Amino acid sequence: MAVAVTGVEEETQLLRFLKRPTADAGALFQDDLRRRVAHLAGSGEGSDLDLAVLIRQLLRRRSLEDGNTAWVTTAQSISVRLRAAPRAGLREIAPDTWSAPAWAPDWLDSLGTPDGAAAAGESSGQRFESDQPAADPFFTACTGFETYRTPGQRAACRAVVSVPDGSTVIAMLPTGSGKTEVALCLAERYRYGVTVVVVPTTALAYDLERRFRDHLAARNRRVDRTALHLAWTSSTPEQTRELIRRRVRDGKQRFLVTSPESVGRALRHLLIDAARTGRLGAMVVDEAHLVTHWGRDFRPEFRTLADLRTSLVDAATVIGYPPPVTLLLSATLGPGELADLHQLFTGPGQCTLIAANALRVEPDLFVAVAEDDELRAAQVLEALAHLPRPAILYVTRPADARDWTDRLRAAGWDRLAVVTGETKDADRAAALDGLRATADSPASIDLVVATSAFGMGIDYPHVRSIVHACLPETVDRWYQEIGRGGRDGDVAVALLLTAPDDRREAASLGVTVLTAEVARERWRDLWDHRVPIGDRDFVDLEGSRGAVGSYNLRWNSQLVQGLVELGVLRRLPTDAEDVTELADLKEGGKHQWVGVALLRSDWDSDEFWRDVWTPWQQREMGRSQKALRAIEQLASNAVAACEAVAAAYRPDKHTYDLFGDAARFVEPLAPCGRCPSCRQARIAPVNDPAPRPPQTWPLPSDDAPDLADLIAAGATRDGLVVLVADDPEEVASRLARVLLRRGMRHLSGPIGCPATASDWLFVDPEPVTPQDLTPRSVFVGYPVSTSAPGRWLNNWQRMANRTYAAPAVDVLLLARSATLGDLDPVRDLRALDALTALQILGE
Repeated sequence: MAVAVTGVEEETQLLRFLKRPTADAGALFQDDLRRRVAHLAGSGEGSDLDLAVLIRQLLRRRSLEDGNTAWVTTAQSISVRLRAAPRAGLREIAPDTWSAPAWAPDWLDSLGTPDGAAAAGESSGQRFESDQPAADPFFTACTGFETYRTPGQRAACRAVVSVPDGSTVIAMLPTGSGKTEVALCLAERYRYGVTVVVVPTTALAYDLERRFRDHLAARNRRVDRTALHLAWTSSTPEQTRELIRRRVRDGKQRFLVTSPESVGRALRHLLIDAARTGRLGAMVVDEAHLVTHWGRDFRPEFRTLADLRTSLVDAATVIGYPPPVTLLLSATLGPGELADLHQLFTGPGQCTLIAANALRVEPDLFVAVAEDDELRAAQVLEALAHLPRPAILYVTRPADARDWTDRLRAAGWDRLAVVTGETKDADRAAALDGLRATADSPASIDLVVATSAFGMGIDYPHVRSIVHACLPETVDRWYQEIGRGGRDGDVAVALLLTAPDDRREAASLGVTVLTAEVARERWRDLWDHRVPIGDRDFVDLEGSRGAVGSYNLRWNSQLVQGLVELGVLRRLPTDAEDVTELADLKEGGKHQWVGVALLRSDWDSDEFWRDVWTPWQQREMGRSQKALRAIEQLASNAVAACEAVAAAYRPDKHTYDLFGDAARFVEPLAPCGRCPSCRQARIAPVNDPAPRPPQTWPLPSDDAPDLADLIAAGATRDGLVVLVADDPEEVASRLARVLLRRGMRHLSGPIGCPATASDWLFVDPEPVTPQDLTPRSVFVGYPVSTSAPGRWLNNWQRMANRTYAAPAVDVLLLARSATLGDLDPVRDLRALDALTALQILGE
């Protein structure tokens, strides 16, 4: 059996193998690129061009790492294949010896290195420099990690384990920050109930099922991961569904990953019953920006998640069980999406924002405008022959994807797949599996041609190149899609190539709202053909005006959503039983039912459509047109790409009104140093540390220490207790133990007190500063030779993160010889002796 090797040994072994390939040796290597090269060179699979592009990437990686021109000697059988693929730009500098010059096309700016992403996998290709705070005990117990990935992840994890039951937490963290671990911590808080995870695609459902299986199996070796059924999709067999139902009722189903449609229909009653019996833990909505983007358009079930959440909270509260905490996860939330989520998910319970947005450091950005489609096609083909793998080519429509797939195959590529909204779930999963190279299964795909449907759920870390042969309709869509590259923290490349006809196509994807005349006629038709069940009315989004199809559904969904937002309608739950009964009443054909209640009687008046609908229509279309102008400016280099991204997420006054200082961390900071405008301005690449968002969220009323007797002893100043000792470290652990018994839940500094994960404690190994405080009261121990900053005496700074929590009481332990700012703790602050404090607290 072959033994895997790493690093320099891997490289040496691969170079030796290329001289004398004997069989598929991909399993010998851990590095993604080396696995791909060894597999193709040894197996003979793939086309000549597929192999040549990978060999080129291997050579460019070595050149970028040491600054010299790298070369490789190959067996004659490999050289024959490389000579047959001149498109990749390899040079045979001696018989069977090859080099790869840098790719520097004259149609891109000359200041960057377009194929620089080939450096991934070496030290020169490492980009993500995470500020990794020490993990709290509960995080390590839950995930196995000794550190958080970023301060933003730490804030989100701490929030979800400590907010009051029934709260909502919006976690806006950049791609690669570890959002899944936030959900795992929330699920661990409710380990005896089911955590429902709502996802937009079947591919993402199965990917999360795989990751949750791995998580549960890692925590319990007796668990058979293959027997864990955690996803409920349209293809889930009835036998498996019944097993899931039974396990939810018994409190044995830890995770349930499903779609908005399923939780609102087939699973609605099951989940409400689970809430009534204390078997429901939490609800997580992944890719929460789609509540706005898709929910207001063709998937209204995203909007009804808020109604379902209210029903679940109410069902649990009435019986006396803890209502579920809701977690909304996304990397891309602008002010409009944040306001929308706040309106939908606030009450019962508060809605809190944890945002730590930052421009991604992994992708180098390149932008070019071609004179026509033919020239753009030539540029794309040239780019794909030189850019590192794996790569994704994004286009706008499924027909474009099919055309490009045919063109690429004709040009010589073989290891490619196509994924669009029309792709079957099995084929989509096969494409994602084909990208992955593992010891047991070599990668079979290096290039995916895709529409925006290939985005959510792409949890493959090693994608190196993202090419757009189109104009995305928004900066947000473009930024999300380039975020599929470099998720391993290494350098990636994003290339935006547009042509004149792209604008018209992008505009067609924007928001087009029905005119008042058309909307009125369409709503009359929908309402006239409504079907009553009891005292509820249902309209068929597929049935208006006798037409069926995606556009009809989209228009009708938009129409109903507009009438909801304008106060004409209220959505009503439409569960599986309703759909069954409606199917019996309306046999045959395709139907999409939604329950509605009519709230206004003037909906058929000229005044309503002129004075209410038309202004709403103009606002919606105005936002869409503004978004299109922004991406056009980016694509033409009229605005720096990084500035366009920052502007897309920049909070407005309303965002600050809703979320306070947390809104400051919604906008990523420009410049970046990695886009054409920054390179032209000679701005060096920026590597700022990860944002440190304020740790601000509400707490339960009982999450506060009982220190009334210590306060009564006169040891406090504005909620600050100062204790002194000759040797603080000698008494720190004793104080920590008694303070824990009194309800203290945050320890900081070299305290040396063993803390268990079950306590949900926050633990910082170094003394925190007032600006790093959480809503919880904290016990901070300082080493004997260390003084404390005077900012502790500033009550405003200490309470800045405690806006939504009860007044905190913080306890500082200092050496008797230390100072607090410029003050002597004993003489100036009447600090209490630590041993006396132990007596008061009843050690």
